[in-house]
Amino acid sequence: MDKTTHQVRSANWKSLIEQCQARPEGQTAKQWLADNNVSEKQYYYWLRKMRKEAYEDMHTSLPATVITPDKAPSLPAVSYASFSTKDLLDNDVSPAVVIRTEKSTIEISSAVSEKLMVKLVKAVAHAL
Repeated sequence: MDKTTHQVRSANWKSLIEQCQARPEGQTAKQWLADNNVSEKQYYYWLRKMRKEAYEDMHTSLPATVITPDKAPSLPAVSYASFSTKDLLDNDVSPAVVIRTEKSTIEISSAVSEKLMVKLVKAVAHAL
């Protein structure tokens, strides 16, 4: 399968997977798949394939970079994370979202990439 075909199929299956996962409460995945004429076997194949790709993407970025949180020194559990230099933003960008707790502060720009946001959420979730 060439790269373009894979991208088109991945986008289609990503949409179907998101729709299935957003199904009405009480409806099983099997029911939703049958109602929408989606092969259960193909659905789980693509779900597994997309999860594997996401996992590999997460672990194939550049080597870990030490984070020295100036404003949140109480997060020792997140002493490092794998952020590539292309994910980093200019310091001149003002935050669109600021999350503050008793022990930490996270400032997020509206220019942040989706990839960096996913990594940030995973790192914070791991620390909690």
